Amino acid sequence: MAENLLLNSPHLLQKISLSPVMLRLMQEAVKPEPDFAVMADTIRLDPALATTVLNLVNSAFYGLPQKVTDLHRAVSVLGSRELLKVAVAMSLQKDLEHGFPDCEYDFFPDWRLIVWSAIAAELLAARLCPRQADQAYLCALLKDVSLLFLRCAAKELLADPDRRDRITVLEKGQLAFEEERWGMHHGALSQMLLTRWGIPAEMCESIRAHHAMETLSEQSPLTQAVILATQWSEMELGHASGPFSVVQFEVLLRGVLGMSEREVDSLRSECLEKFRSMLESLGIGEGDQNRAYYRHSVKVMQGYCFLSMDLLTAEGGLMSVARTMGKHIKLNWDVKSWDLALRTPHGNSYSLFHLTQEGILEQAQSRVSEGRLPWRIKRPGVELTSSGKRLGELRLGETSLPQDEMDNLGLYLRFFSQGYEYYCARQAVLEEKALAFDKIPIGVARVDGAGIVVEANKRIGEYLGLDTAPRGQALAEMLSMRLSRETVAEVSAFLADTSRASFGKIVYFVEQKRGGRSDGCLYLSAHRSQDSKGHGVLLLLEDLRELSEVEVQTLRRKNFLERLVGSMQELVLTVSAKGVVDFCSHQELGLTGREFFKVFTPQQPFDGVWGPELFAVDQPSPVEALLTTQGGSQLPYELSLAPLTGKPGTAREYLVVGRDLTQIRRLEAKLKVRALFDGLTGLFNHYQFHTTLEREVVRCRRTGRSMGMVFFDLDKFKAVNDTQGHLAGDALLKGVGAMLLRQVRQGMDYPCRYGGDEFVIILTEVDEEGLHAIGQRILVDVRELFKGLVTVSVGASMLREDDTPETLLKRADNLAYASKTAGGDTLTEG
Repeated sequence: MAENLLLNSPHLLQKISLSPVMLRLMQEAVKPEPDFAVMADTIRLDPALATTVLNLVNSAFYGLPQKVTDLHRAVSVLGSRELLKVAVAMSLQKDLEHGFPDCEYDFFPDWRLIVWSAIAAELLAARLCPRQADQAYLCALLKDVSLLFLRCAAKELLADPDRRDRITVLEKGQLAFEEERWGMHHGALSQMLLTRWGIPAEMCESIRAHHAMETLSEQSPLTQAVILATQWSEMELGHASGPFSVVQFEVLLRGVLGMSEREVDSLRSECLEKFRSMLESLGIGEGDQNRAYYRHSVKVMQGYCFLSMDLLTAEGGLMSVARTMGKHIKLNWDVKSWDLALRTPHGNSYSLFHLTQEGILEQAQSRVSEGRLPWRIKRPGVELTSSGKRLGELRLGETSLPQDEMDNLGLYLRFFSQGYEYYCARQAVLEEKALAFDKIPIGVARVDGAGIVVEANKRIGEYLGLDTAPRGQALAEMLSMRLSRETVAEVSAFLADTSRASFGKIVYFVEQKRGGRSDGCLYLSAHRSQDSKGHGVLLLLEDLRELSEVEVQTLRRKNFLERLVGSMQELVLTVSAKGVVDFCSHQELGLTGREFFKVFTPQQPFDGVWGPELFAVDQPSPVEALLTTQGGSQLPYELSLAPLTGKPGTAREYLVVGRDLTQIRRLEAKLKVRALFDGLTGLFNHYQFHTTLEREVVRCRRTGRSMGMVFFDLDKFKAVNDTQGHLAGDALLKGVGAMLLRQVRQGMDYPCRYGGDEFVIILTEVDEEGLHAIGQRILVDVRELFKGLVTVSVGASMLREDDTPETLLKRADNLAYASKTAGGDTLTEG
């Protein structure tokens, strides 16, 4: 974690705090029996909130037969808990949108996602864990609160600081970035904030894991509901990876909920109705209608999904793709004329196809740039896009399709585009494989467990002097055409002995040619692998006739050294003087051929020139840099540079050794957290207490504002440890910590665990009356929370003019001791 402004800055914690109205509403919402009087008084503190709540209560969201004009009536109709959920949602929206007027961020797309997930979580929990349906609603509503506040309060901490909407949609690599930068992902950060705001730990655990789809089956029913609702909102609102995943998610829902297709469709309709009513009451439109999938029935999407799967088995090039689309459009929309441009699977050129009025499919152009396509239909068409990539365009001839049919055609084309993306990926791999397989200067053959050649390139036939294709022939018979009986026997023995992983030798042979004969030399190697039908072998033949004996030995040593370097944990690179990576020991990173100074970015502090000029520096110091992989993730390395030959600045190639710092950074982040907070209670620890006390005393002297301290320890705590065990004692200490976090003012009061069963609170901007109130509240809350099992001896004192941090602490400690001497369960002030 390069910097953690959140943990280091109590003022940032204060800045991203919720309003008093929101905090009081949340604390009522999580109680087993909410107090209507408290709730009504809280809502009335904000007249605009009260009006908005009544507007939603009277909307189609609830479908009440008569208009409700006051909160008492609303409670009698809906119940306290339902009204609380409405008020919490409204208050959260107001805190976000009015709390940061200069944020320059569009909250509406995120609110659509939040509203859908909250409603969906409640409906899902009603089937998975009915008693926790209200909690599921609140969890889904609050799960991304950390991201929303940070976007406006400290956007520099985010993976994409300039993102202007949909920050709650999970991006690839986002959680790893957050773990690296913050020491926790945003779910854990939301959990930390909400715990401090008084939300129960069980709910917070569901918030922490709301993206854990891969461990869905291992989670509690409440957490399952929140995870599924999070995924469902991104699917239905069109922010998922593609339309196929929407259909797959509906199947997943049926499996998890044990419901039929019709029941899931009914659940979806109920969620959609409540979603639209809630948006209307919040004054939020539905946004981009073409993006959302909830406008279409599951059955229609399933049909288009099945149609697009025809592309996965299409053979015959792009003409077969165009023919497949033409068949689908004809059957479903009776379109008689169209132009279709398709990007080629391997490259950025396009092919254009026409369907004439006579129903004849023609290929008008192939492999040209998009700007040179000879379109027959001039008006703009519908783009084919998938995963953010443009794959083509469909232009329709004269058609009178109504708008709803055009919408369905647009939906079909989204499924078709994703199917075509999969087709392109498969076809590109096949083309590259075939091209590389035949052009590599080595003979390659794949052999099954019975010794029959399954696949081979042309080169192996040339080396062995074969007149027919190798496929289907016995390997031993092929080798005997040119190699000695001894070599054939050795290869056969290797094939039979499945315990051996590899085999290799240099073989010589005599080749008969016109004009005489010539000697040949091959390096033969075989490597055992596992194919789909059992054990298989990969056979390689390399022609060594152009190499001298010294070169052969050098080649073998080079292979050994590459395997040796590849087994090292460090990243080893050779880089040309121009900055191009020539060799990379970790091939999975895909760095070979890329520009070293672009894929690595130096981290602060670094005051040198980041470019090939760095090679001219004599014995440069190690540089900490981030490697941006092809997948977009970032990995921290410490890089050491040295010339391979010659002097710095004149060498033709340079050695770079990188030490992976990922584990070190994660450890630093964990240590950072541990250095600030007590691991058991979540309060500031002993060290942080003294640091904070010194800072606040200095600030108090500078600003002239008052401050005070409350010091207390637990009465009868030793008896709990002795009779019930240390686990019970730990649970009791955790309870005290949670109580203090609920009571203090965020960013103004600092609750700390001083040691053992001793606690202390530093209070800023407080007078004697406020200090007394807090001390009394601690006495009362501990009595009620632990039912007399333990009580507290409390000492409280204000900072005096001649005080130092040490004298204030000593006086508060002595006052707590006086309470203890007086029998405990009392407050002594002085």
